[in-house]
Amino acid sequence: MEEQWDVWKEKLGPVLVSKAEEWRIYGHDQVTEEEVWNTFKEKMKRKSDIPDSIRLHWITAELFKTSASDYMTQLTVGAYKADDWFTSKGSFSLKDL
Repeated sequence: MEEQWDVWKEKLGPVLVSKAEEWRIYGHDQVTEEEVWNTFKEKMKRKSDIPDSIRLHWITAELFKTSASDYMTQLTVGAYKADDWFTSKGSFSLKDL
C-alpha cells in the first residue's frame, strides 16, 4: 500500500505546497511538504473506505481534507511512542550529547 501512495506524490506537489503554506499560517512554521505527505499517508492507513481504483480527484480531495490537527495528532502520538528522556534508557542518549 505504501508504494501505491508514493506514485501520486509527484503529481500532488502543488497540493502539498498549498497544505504546508496553510499549516504555516496556523503557526506550524517549520512544517514541510514531506511532513504533510507523511501525515496524509498515516491518515490513509486508518481510512477504511479507500476505493479500489484511486483517481486524481479523489486523492486530491482527501489531501485537502488533511488538517493541521491531523499533523499535531501525529506529532503527539510520535512523542508518546519515543523514548522517555527521564528513564535510564533515555539518559544514555543524553550522555551521548
